[in-house]
Amino acid sequence: MSHTSVLIVGAGPTGLVLAAILARTGVEFHIVDKHARPLELTKAAALHARTLEYFRDLGVVDRMLAEGQRVDILALRTRYRDRLAVDFRVLADTAYPHMLDIPQYRVEHILIDHLADVGVQVNREVTLTGLTQTPDGVLAQLQTADGGTEAMTADWVVGCDGVKSTVRSLIGLDFAGSDYADDWVLCDAVVDWPLPRNEMTFSADGDGIYGVFPLPGESRYRLAYTQRKTPDGRLVDPDLADAQAAMTRTGIRGTVTAVDQFWTFNLSHRQAASYRRGRVFLVGDAGHVHTPFGGQGLNLGVGDAANLGWKLASVVRGGGPTALLDSYQAERHAVASQVVAFTHRGARAMLLRNDPRSYLRDTVLGVLQAAPPLRHLLARRFSQLAQAYRGSPVVMGRTRHLRAGDRLPDRAVFDGVTDRIVRLHELLQPGHHTLLLAGTEPRALLHAARALTQSWSSRWSEEITVRLLTTSWNLPAEFSEDARVVLDRGRDAAPLYGRSTTAYLVRPDGHIGYAGTPDPDRIGTYLRMVLTTDASAATKTDEESVRP
Repeated sequence: MSHTSVLIVGAGPTGLVLAAILARTGVEFHIVDKHARPLELTKAAALHARTLEYFRDLGVVDRMLAEGQRVDILALRTRYRDRLAVDFRVLADTAYPHMLDIPQYRVEHILIDHLADVGVQVNREVTLTGLTQTPDGVLAQLQTADGGTEAMTADWVVGCDGVKSTVRSLIGLDFAGSDYADDWVLCDAVVDWPLPRNEMTFSADGDGIYGVFPLPGESRYRLAYTQRKTPDGRLVDPDLADAQAAMTRTGIRGTVTAVDQFWTFNLSHRQAASYRRGRVFLVGDAGHVHTPFGGQGLNLGVGDAANLGWKLASVVRGGGPTALLDSYQAERHAVASQVVAFTHRGARAMLLRNDPRSYLRDTVLGVLQAAPPLRHLLARRFSQLAQAYRGSPVVMGRTRHLRAGDRLPDRAVFDGVTDRIVRLHELLQPGHHTLLLAGTEPRALLHAARALTQSWSSRWSEEITVRLLTTSWNLPAEFSEDARVVLDRGRDAAPLYGRSTTAYLVRPDGHIGYAGTPDPDRIGTYLRMVLTTDASAATKTDEESVRP
């Protein structure tokens, strides 16, 4: 019987991202998928800014940017008129102020190639058939391609196996929610479309929704629309003529000239009550599903993997307490609840058809269009940059502009030391915690840096990278210790400065774990929640948190 530290079930984007995070940190794992190869189906296509940031940390974003189609604007149209245009170019605190449209199977291939480069292979045509939890681990029953069976033990199991998750079923977690009345059609097509290629469009009229999303390739688009019905209520089988007929919902004269393949499906909005049972976790669509409004699904799953990945790696390697894993549920379940509710409201509003409330909807959209600050908030919401873990049990503190749990803004800063523009996320070391000290008074900044590094030198020095951000021109010359100094004379990172030196402990996923004064005792209290110096204590089973 073989054994692994982590068994990942499902090799879609979510499972592959989790695998890449574990591989980067040297954690032993085994990843299986029931399919012989990535399915080249018409699935997700939109990658948002936060997801592109995660892919940058993994070293794969450049390949995706080279292949994908940049989309700057999400446009909503109702009754044949433009109502609201969400422009992502207003996002100043990210390197990716846009969406990127790229078919899901290409995302999977890029991640698979990345894993292969570091010696990791997906175990294909392997199906999970059983899970049994014990106080020490999980026994998994697997069926191989030749029909044989294999037993494997794992310390932890992560279900990344989609909406019809076998893992979720085997551990008995309910998937509460309901289906929508409409059936949907998806297809990739060649379209003569008059709108700019940097614009994704959702249109709605009395017959339903029609979405047009630019894809890589000349005149290539993803079409998504509510399936048409005959006068007597029967669903119309989609074909090229049907796709063309449904396009009338847009009020735009486009021509569908060719279609690859049609895929029909029913939508629902559901969420598992818990993302964990004992030593088994749910990630991605295994834990939540919602409408494609705004292209949130794949992105939400990647965020799940990024959140659980660093925590699981830390616990397995003995660098973090087992209780750290409890925060995955606290942080990601709340985020997914917001996304499921947000996409549900958006889809329902667009599907009001001839309901009198549709006039109220159009009025609201007009108000949003007329208010740039509200459109900016929507851009942050769609891009998932606004997702935060405030109130999490493993974050603490706040400053004037930021609270623990917030994502560290990725502002562009002109660095007077290197004489080039750097982004704050460039200062973070992937897989590590980063202490970012920001201040304008050099002596106070130096004192804080030395006091803090001395306080944890015997405990966490290998786990924490130190960075100093200052407006003081003479600090770089004075500070000779092993920490990078960024000279921000233009105060491009102004929101990070307080009245005195401010400390930010940034987690491996780019979210702020601690924000506040550089007090060694307070920061030590935080670090003890997420790090441990006793490997045996870190791997010891907490009977209450891992019981089946």
